[in-house]
Amino acid sequence: MPTFMKAMANVAADNKVSSKVIKAKMAAKAKRAKEVSKERAEQLAEEKKAAKEVAKQAKAEAKEAAKLEKAKAVAEAKEAKAAEKLAAKEAKVQEKLAAKEAKVQEKLAAKEAKAADKLAAKEAKAADKLAAKEAKALEKQQAKEADKAEKKLAKEAAKAEKKLAKEAAKAEKQDWLETDKAEKQMERETIKAQNKLKKQIEKTEKAEAKKAAKLDRQDLIQEIVEKLGGEETTQVSVEA
Repeated sequence: MPTFMKAMANVAADNKVSSKVIKAKMAAKAKRAKEVSKERAEQLAEEKKAAKEVAKQAKAEAKEAAKLEKAKAVAEAKEAKAAEKLAAKEAKVQEKLAAKEAKVQEKLAAKEAKAADKLAAKEAKAADKLAAKEAKALEKQQAKEADKAEKKLAKEAAKAEKKLAKEAAKAEKQDWLETDKAEKQMERETIKAQNKLKKQIEKTEKAEAKKAAKLDRQDLIQEIVEKLGGEETTQVSVEA
């Protein structure tokens, strides 16, 4: 006996259900299970059929898509070829247009260069004229400044000359004063030396007078002259 039938029997025993009822219930349950199994089989058959239909549809769609893709590729290739041809035509047109524009630009550049040369020549002439004018003005200004500087130098030279003359006169006067002073001093020294020499001579004469008897008069004079000469040389050296 199956387990669930045993369980049902136990439940029936517990609930005191008759075997007839239990059999009826079991028969109903078995019938239901059979119906469910049949329904499931039918459902699987339908699903299988649907899957087959889906696969068939997918294959048809893939075939159609491939066909469309091929047609698209052909169309694109055709369009690309047409676009390439059009691009080549446009490039040729652009090339001609560019050549024409370059020619126009070249003429315009030549015209502008000619105008620029003319303007540059005009400006150079004006600049030369202005430079000559400025040079003349500068020369005039420099001459004026040179004349002014020359007058200033002449004035300063005259002033310096006057100052030098004044200083020379002052120096000359100072030299004269110093020379006069020196001459007077020399005169005083000479007088002093003469007086001293006179006194010495007198002294010598007195000293030599004692020897006059023994010496010749000429020898005495010679000796006095020699002594006087020696003293005069000494005196001059001292003064120097």
